[in-house]
Amino acid sequence: MLTDLLTQDMIQVSTQEMDWQEAIKQCATPLLTNGAIEARYVTAMITKVEEFGPFINIGPQIAMPHARPDEGVNHLGMSLLKLDHQVELLDDPKHPVSLFICLAAVDNKAHLAALSCLAKLLAKKEIVTQIMQAKTPAQIAKIIQEGEEK
Repeated sequence: MLTDLLTQDMIQVSTQEMDWQEAIKQCATPLLTNGAIEARYVTAMITKVEEFGPFINIGPQIAMPHARPDEGVNHLGMSLLKLDHQVELLDDPKHPVSLFICLAAVDNKAHLAALSCLAKLLAKKEIVTQIMQAKTPAQIAKIIQEGEEK
């Protein structure tokens, strides 16, 4: 499932310095481009963090911004942004993030299926390390594909 969602065109690597809000916007760009989400979904993801805190920080250096399906999701999608310069969620040094994975799900079933596949992959520390060291979207796509096959 992940290799169907996280295709090379849904993966970005950035060498730019940015803040956490810019990182969420950048991560969501491929989803906006392919019509999976509307611009209001990006705003909703940022607002959720401002309202509820850094709950999207799902592991060391990893954040998964998302919002409710009715806040602008058109179809299931996922995008990934790897940053060379980590950001701090809510400008808090306790929440450094280098990997953003944006999830757009149309319902709870799709949401849970995508999360399950992602959780299995991210539970493999060697896979996360390889993704963090990757320099191109093609390398990350290959790591995800190989990780999902294991």
